[in-house]
Amino acid sequence: MRFASASQDTDPYTLLRHNLLQSCSWLSNGIRQFLQPFDLTPKQYAILRFLAEQEDRSFSILEVRRSLADKMSDASRLIERLEKKQLLQKTPSQVDRRSNQVRITPKGLQLFERIGKTRNRLDHLISERLTPEEVEQLNELLGRLH
Repeated sequence: MRFASASQDTDPYTLLRHNLLQSCSWLSNGIRQFLQPFDLTPKQYAILRFLAEQEDRSFSILEVRRSLADKMSDASRLIERLEKKQLLQKTPSQVDRRSNQVRITPKGLQLFERIGKTRNRLDHLISERLTPEEVEQLNELLGRLH
């Protein structure tokens, strides 16, 4: 799928911005559809993934927010929703009484693992369009932008 092609009146930077935004939108929609049966949003999944990758630790809400791609997201609200689903546990911090610590629950870890077993469906969105070499090259190039 091509989102835009170069024309004489489109400079390459405008075209790049357009293609990146279109690609992000396309991928976000695919991720949203993939996570819908699990009753998770992409941001909730990002929090779950961060906590699952270090399941033996708890983190402050600020640390969780810093782990997200969207630094402006309301991590507190997302965490409350995940807590209501019993996917993570929030406890008062022993260091700062005004702060809370969060960690993934066994139920959250089980859901994360269940999602992981079907992740190849999500990976297929990209693998049907790009070769493994192109994926590596794109990762390299995009890594330079942030």
